[in-house]
Formats: sequence, C-alpha cells, structure tokens
Amino acid sequence: MGKFRGTNQKAAAAAEKKSANQKVQDAAAAAAAENQAAAEWSKGANLRRQQKSESTALKADEQARKKREKAALLAEEEANMGSSKPKKAPTLSKKGKKKKNDLSLLEDALVGAADKKVKSKRAAERQKNRKAKSRRSTQTSRAETSPSSLS
Repeated sequence: MGKFRGTNQKAAAAAEKKSANQKVQDAAAAAAAENQAAAEWSKGANLRRQQKSESTALKADEQARKKREKAALLAEEEANMGSSKPKKAPTLSKKGKKKKNDLSLLEDALVGAADKKVKSKRAAERQKNRKAKSRRSTQTSRAETSPSSLS
C-alpha cells in the first residue's frame, strides 16, 4: 500500500464541528459577560429619568410633526379655496429643536443653571445700585435743606 496523501475526511469534519461548537460557546460567554457588565454599569445610573426624558423628547417631536402637518393642510386648503386676498401660510413657533443625546441634555442643563446664576447676580447688582443711588439722592437733598448750609 502507498502513502496516504490527503486529509482525513472524518478528522477534518470533526475539527470543523469542534470549532463551530467553540464559536457558539464563545458567543454565549461573551453575551453573558456583556449582560453582567451592563448590570454593573446600570447600578448607579438613573435609567428611569433617562427613559422619561427620551419619551418626552419623542412626544415633543410627535407634537411638532402634527403641527407641521396641520399647518401644511391649512395652507393647502386655503390655496384650494382661492381667496381673493393671499394669506401667509400659518407658521409655527420655533421654541428650539430637542436634542437627543445625553451630552447635549447635560450641556443644556448646565447652561441653564449658569444663566440663572448670572441673571440673579445682575439683578442683585441692579438692586444694590438702586439703593446706592437712592442713598446718594437722599443725602444730597438733606445737605441742601440742612441749616448749616443756609448760613
């Protein structure tokens, strides 16, 4: 008999099956590790607040979409009626587009807090300046009416 020159088909099939099973096991282990890591990270997270903010953003987007559709329908209906006086298409108030990522929400919150702080400082300065002016005006009026200034 001659030398065998090729791969053993049974051994190759077994190795292929073994590698496929190993891939399945590795995928399951990776999924379990990912779930465990996600559970660890979510312990301190405020998931409820995040979900609520996302749902409010979605509601606001839906309301804006409905308003745009309504304005378009009204404009189309007005155009179809053919009134003698052309009217402008109803416009919607633009309050600002909702941002969806976490960093922009955080940034908005921080900017809002900083604005409030600056406004309160300015208001305090204005009030302080008003008091100082009123003091100066009362002092000058007293000085003008005092008896020592008359002599």
